[in-house]
Amino acid sequence: MNDTMNAGWHKTPLILANLLALLLMLSWLVEPTRGLWQALDEQLFWAMNRSLDWSEGWRRLWAVANNRAFDLVAAVAMLLLFAHQALLRDRKRLQHYIAVGLMMFITLLLMLAISKELPIERPSATAQFPEALRLTQLVPDIPTKDYSSDSFPGDHGLVLLLCAGFAVAYLPRIHGLLALLFMVIFTMPRLISGAHWVTDEIVGALSLGLITLSWLFATPLHRRLLGWFERQISRLFTRLGFS
Repeated sequence: MNDTMNAGWHKTPLILANLLALLLMLSWLVEPTRGLWQALDEQLFWAMNRSLDWSEGWRRLWAVANNRAFDLVAAVAMLLLFAHQALLRDRKRLQHYIAVGLMMFITLLLMLAISKELPIERPSATAQFPEALRLTQLVPDIPTKDYSSDSFPGDHGLVLLLCAGFAVAYLPRIHGLLALLFMVIFTMPRLISGAHWVTDEIVGALSLGLITLSWLFATPLHRRLLGWFERQISRLFTRLGFS
């Protein structure tokens, strides 16, 4: 393969990311490591679940954090990172960041659709343990997600991971670090409520995220896709009379 064909290919991170994803998934599916993952899941679930008995204020905090409307806070937090760079620090490349946003949005939709087709059905911890504390019962006045009939992989965590990956790839380092921090913070509510197991995120979401991000950014794919989106945005701006 000549230099031109090699351009944009980063074989080592591509191989390592996919190998790690495969090993994570296999370790979760087969013994003896499956039993270790299950034990970790149950121990962490009960530790977090019992914390809901600490105080009324603590329960209400996590009830609010697990309300569907709170998902908008996570979305706005991620969006603000891109908006800060595009509108305040690098406005001359606004079309570029719009194209990045569109590519990210389509990637999220595609991967969410794929994640729902995985042939793995796994009820959440609150579905498996009827004796578990439920936020919907502890704080009935706040609509809360604390149950799922099929929690694997963690769709919430997957979306946050992909957003963080795009931030790391296209934004300054501080923005990328903040995106990673937001990913951790906004993934926690679903774990505390019991709507997801820990391995829904660190095995399911992480495996899919590693595969997706590596094939996007360790190959020429993201450049080609971004170039196409930038051309469409440029044509649209021209038609609308924007310079």
